[in-house]
Amino acid sequence: MNKTVKTTLRQFLKYPAFSLINLGGLSIGIAASFILLIYAHREFNTDRHFRDADRIARIGTDFFHMGPFAFSQPMLRPLLKATCKDAEDATSIDAPGSTEVRTSQQDRAFKEQYPYYVDSSFFRIFSYTAEKGAIPAEGLAPGEAILSPDYAERYFGKEDPIGKTLYVGKEMKPYKVVAILHQGFEKSHLRPRLLLPRPYDTLESSTNWASCSLYNYVKLKAGAPIASLQTWVDRLRQKVVYPSYNSTLSYAEWSTASNTVSFVVQPLTSIYFDNNLKFDIDTNGNLTQVKLLETVAFLLILLAVINYVNLVTARSSIRSKEMGLKKTFGALRPTLIRQIMKESTLFALLAMVLACGLIQIILFCYEHITGTSLTGPIPLLSANYLYLILFSVAIGLLAGLYPALYLTGERNQTTIRSGSAGKDRPGIRNVLVTFQFIIATGLVFVSFTVFSQLQFMKSKDKGFRSEGLLLVDNVDAMKEHAEAFRTLVEQQSVVISTSFCTRTPASYTLVMGTYQNPGTHKNMSIQMFPADDRYISTLGMHLATGRNFDKNLRSDTNSLILNESAVAALGLFNPVGALINGSQRVIGVVKDFNYASFREKIEPAVITYSPGGKTLVVRLRAGNTAWFLDWLQSTAKKFLPDTPLRTTFLNDQFAELAANERLLGNAIAFFTALAILLAILGLIGLTMFTIERRIKEIGIRKVLGAGKLNILSLVAGNFIRLAIIASLIALPVSWWFVHHWLDNFAYRVPIGVGNFFVTEILILAIAFAVIAILTLRTLSADPVKNLRTE
Repeated sequence: MNKTVKTTLRQFLKYPAFSLINLGGLSIGIAASFILLIYAHREFNTDRHFRDADRIARIGTDFFHMGPFAFSQPMLRPLLKATCKDAEDATSIDAPGSTEVRTSQQDRAFKEQYPYYVDSSFFRIFSYTAEKGAIPAEGLAPGEAILSPDYAERYFGKEDPIGKTLYVGKEMKPYKVVAILHQGFEKSHLRPRLLLPRPYDTLESSTNWASCSLYNYVKLKAGAPIASLQTWVDRLRQKVVYPSYNSTLSYAEWSTASNTVSFVVQPLTSIYFDNNLKFDIDTNGNLTQVKLLETVAFLLILLAVINYVNLVTARSSIRSKEMGLKKTFGALRPTLIRQIMKESTLFALLAMVLACGLIQIILFCYEHITGTSLTGPIPLLSANYLYLILFSVAIGLLAGLYPALYLTGERNQTTIRSGSAGKDRPGIRNVLVTFQFIIATGLVFVSFTVFSQLQFMKSKDKGFRSEGLLLVDNVDAMKEHAEAFRTLVEQQSVVISTSFCTRTPASYTLVMGTYQNPGTHKNMSIQMFPADDRYISTLGMHLATGRNFDKNLRSDTNSLILNESAVAALGLFNPVGALINGSQRVIGVVKDFNYASFREKIEPAVITYSPGGKTLVVRLRAGNTAWFLDWLQSTAKKFLPDTPLRTTFLNDQFAELAANERLLGNAIAFFTALAILLAILGLIGLTMFTIERRIKEIGIRKVLGAGKLNILSLVAGNFIRLAIIASLIALPVSWWFVHHWLDNFAYRVPIGVGNFFVTEILILAIAFAVIAILTLRTLSADPVKNLRTE
């Protein structure tokens, strides 16, 4: 091993430029691909760290065909424990939304805190451990709380939180902190930050199966399959739920009717990537996105390996004499192969040491540039870095295999006599360079397309004007003073208009109604938007035909405004004036508007007249927004002294719906930049090698009067030709890939010729710029000096 170290060090010192390029490229490749592989591994293993994860499942539900929903009925838990023979235990989580938390009755409240209210079975199903304090064996007692480390630091700073008191909600109910959860690097679809005891829920004895409020989880007995739980809920539906409806329909007819109830069983390990259920407890993952970034990881390390192989084989003439002499003096080819493989592995381990620092730098730069975290800090002293060592050794062996076979495969006599590695093999090197250009070109094209789709989602006409719309979500707490508060708001010069409503686009509120098709008399569940007469104008919706609500017309309390999709779904040819459900008259039609993710097609929607609402929508003029938000909170204290207003901008809600796409766009763009950097490093090394091999020819041409452009074309011609060939391969493949990715969106950007053109121009410009800089630097030297060089 000492001999291998000496040989590697000698090569490094003798050719520092090539060695640094090789080391830098391999280090960047290892670091970047390792980050993406850790990200993918963490995503794929979401929730698998829980003990007996394969025996845990969640029960969701659907009723009136409005779902399916991730939460379900409160009475499921006691029924599971009492009647499901395969259930070992069951727990229910209540995640009611944001509240406020104080560390003392006088301190300012921490707003937008999201507690989980859990029962005594929670920790028997989910194997959380305590970093400080102790998790009660029988669950949280009344008045006890458990915090995550980040919430503990937020509330108490560096102080020990155990035994401290929190005051939760506007009632300022006291809770004593008994434990801090251990927060590992593993990922879960659950994010418990503040755990509070859930009191006995009177709804657990309810018979209203159309009411959902809790997330129900079941832990099955050892050996019981998840399918047995599905069998139980199917039997529950038929034997308990169906009879409670006293329906005149048979069970077969009721099970497909508009007022039916059904259940969805999700294994714990599949919840994170299952995006079909509405109102999940936290943000879901995206399987396509993870697979794409995992592919980018392999492409990055492949780029780094190709760089290494190209630069080692390009300088084969240097090592060929050494290999030839050793073979002449009796060294066997397997021995020489092992030597080169050891050198390659040692070089990869050296690159790994450098990569350890680069990993933290790349993570910091990514978070600083994009404003989001990809994996969070990767713990330095963890099993992840054991994987890094094994990963680097594998890369070293892979990178050294071809050079070892290449350098030891020539005849000894030819090698010694000619001082070269025999006949050069530019064909193989050209293939590898072409492959580098294919990877770089493909990633650039994908990056441009993803960016175009994100811009399209941001700028597309949503059917209303989302810019400048501020939502005040809890204005209903003011009760009879809400109208007086709105009057004060409208008096501000920055305010254009306001509206009371129950639901806005991109919100987590769901309101459904049953409407009968006048022609077929078939009942349909359609999404509703209860709002006042200013809703359409405040949101800037487009009234296609008919009129808006008129608060002075009593009849408008039973009137409807449909979107175009609802008109089509209800089969209305002349919608204005049509009667729905026998008495509800259609008075207007608005253009279709997006109220969900761009992945979903616009569905039928009905706007109903409701002069009151829990949300106040405020359209603002540009400028003075920060001042207005401060004024809003201070003014609201006159009506709600103990409850701060919950405000958000509508565009932020749409951004949250596109969070996965935004993360993908950021990651693709960032790591494509690293891929281009790797390709540039490889191109620098090969260009330097090409110039070095032809230094005398370049000197002679210059002496004989050749111009700089002529010599530049001599050096760059082959590389540019390979880049064009690579584009002919990469662009169609990349187009096919992103075309299928865009199929996930109901509304998508067209892949225009401009994307192909810009990608090709960028790749050729980068390649030509690198080659031109190195070539012109060489041409600035004295040609006579180059001609004297041996």
